[in-house]
Amino acid sequence: MTKDVIVLDGGRRIRLVSPKDDREQIVSARWLFDHADEAREPASGQRRHGALDLEDALVLRAGLEGDRLVAHFASGVRSLALARLPTARPASSELALWPTPELCTACAPVDFSAYLADDAALAEALSRVARFGLVLLSGAGDDPGAVERAVERFGFIRETNYGRLFDVRVEAEPSNFAFTERALDLHGDNPYRDPVPTLQLLHAIKADDAGGGETLFVDGFAHAEALRRERPAAFEILAREPVRFTFREASGAAWSARYPILETDGAGGLRAVRVNHRSLDLELRDAEGQDAWYDAYLDLYRRLHAPGTAFERRLQPGEFVIFDNRRLLHGRRAYARGGARWLRGAYADCDGLHATLARLQAGAPGSGAIA
Repeated sequence: MTKDVIVLDGGRRIRLVSPKDDREQIVSARWLFDHADEAREPASGQRRHGALDLEDALVLRAGLEGDRLVAHFASGVRSLALARLPTARPASSELALWPTPELCTACAPVDFSAYLADDAALAEALSRVARFGLVLLSGAGDDPGAVERAVERFGFIRETNYGRLFDVRVEAEPSNFAFTERALDLHGDNPYRDPVPTLQLLHAIKADDAGGGETLFVDGFAHAEALRRERPAAFEILAREPVRFTFREASGAAWSARYPILETDGAGGLRAVRVNHRSLDLELRDAEGQDAWYDAYLDLYRRLHAPGTAFERRLQPGEFVIFDNRRLLHGRRAYARGGARWLRGAYADCDGLHATLARLQAGAPGSGAIA
């Protein structure tokens, strides 16, 4: 063993001095016991031990062996690579926020055939969703089954009351405002659902020759972070106070859920931006508090709809978009009454996308391409 590793506090902690840059780090013995390579089954990756085993997880002695930290516990030896220590590598975010659309417009579409057949193209497409919140695909043709084939590459369709698939086109008796030719404000889908679908896919099968119908995308996270910087009190109101969203069908079925407009995690990081004014169903409250909430809400709304914020594209037949429904707000411009515009859509969930992306980035074999 080496003097670069010293056991402290009766074995509860380890002081490690990095052999590369002399940086000192204190490591919890329980964390090391819980996260060492020996803690998990190789095949499943699940822990071999239960939480109560941590009560006696005291280090007897420890040291460096090459690029690994090795610790001796009463129950045996546990080790892990130094690179796996929490502060041994700089923290980085996979998100690339875009308050204006240049990051999106600079990316050429991913070919749909390559997406289906080539794991490198699939990894590129999924990584764009993880970083930018969306990816544009091209060359999908007019096959109405393309959406299902796209989802099968990374996960499963999330079926809703709209079915496994849904068609966005003008209906004689529309059950949703989206099934008209009118413009749509920026919004996230299904905020009245618990849980909310986290991914949406849209495939353009027909475009309206008369023009219009451009699809708009805005990075809700970018503008929520700007609100946090510039008007922290407004951000706090929208992150703290849950509001109700409701959708009712003609049959009498109703979906209703309460969330804050800005959902954050325990560390304050954004998890979701929920803006859908058509489905907002506020309970009446004291006028002063209601006005403060509306002031904050309208501040965010104006930022989202400001000129120059949107990635705007008139989807052509065969073009396809996959986007994060928690992060991006989408809308559209109006198109001609009775127009032929037809988008086929589906919902899916981000867990499958991230799991598949992790496999692809690790170079592990998959289930093969979809013909």
